[in-house]
Amino acid sequence: MRYFKHLVFGVVFLAFQIASAQKTIHNFSYVVVPTQFYFQKQSDQYQLNSLAKFLFEKEGVQVFLETEKIPQVLLMQACGGLELQVLDKSSFLKSKLRFELRDCENALVFSSELGQSDEKDFKKSFHECLRNAFESFKALNYAHVPWVDALPNAVQTADKPEILKRPLPDSIFLHDAVYANEENLEIVLTENQGGYVGRVTASPSIAYTKGDLICKLFKTSLPNVFKVQWKDAYGNFIPTIGYFEGAGSLKIDFETTTSISVMSFSAKQTEH
Repeated sequence: MRYFKHLVFGVVFLAFQIASAQKTIHNFSYVVVPTQFYFQKQSDQYQLNSLAKFLFEKEGVQVFLETEKIPQVLLMQACGGLELQVLDKSSFLKSKLRFELRDCENALVFSSELGQSDEKDFKKSFHECLRNAFESFKALNYAHVPWVDALPNAVQTADKPEILKRPLPDSIFLHDAVYANEENLEIVLTENQGGYVGRVTASPSIAYTKGDLICKLFKTSLPNVFKVQWKDAYGNFIPTIGYFEGAGSLKIDFETTTSISVMSFSAKQTEH
């Protein structure tokens, strides 16, 4: 009976942790606006799609029309964007619109209040409806907060054995080792509390400057495998996994909507 009680408590606790770790609107990086909603007869009819894009941009949201190219750094985020869906709820005498934001699995993340208008002109009425509906989004005071999955830490047991400090896989890794990828991004890794921190020493992109903190590697129970916080081009730290492989080879995984993209670094040989 005591075991059963503990089992039930453990299941309930785990369910609570999972529920509390759900993403909020603030954890999504961008919104995709369709060029044509289901009730429109042509793309951007009444300039409604353009207005939607403008309203989100005004609130500090990164917005892309579905025909626009989304930066790779955003696509690397696992389910990091939302799709806008505008719903026409108009009656014979009154125009009514509301909108929804859904994630990559079509789960509802946000549903607006119903915006209404008595205007007879379709463009004016739809614009007034959308602006009115948008007031409920404005009330959220959107500010992007990078998503970090806290569940693995939340369910750790108190008696988990201490993980021993381990060496990197080969002798060429030295303190302040420099790692470079094929795009000539170079980072220096230094030991920090059993893990590592990485700073930029050279970059072909204006997104990073010399000395910038670009990553943090935290130890796990697996040798040479680390939890990683990687700084993207927008200054957001993305949670992912990194590991050392072979002779001084560092791999960082990035989850895209369809696959895993791997960024590879090789340790530069230096004289000491």
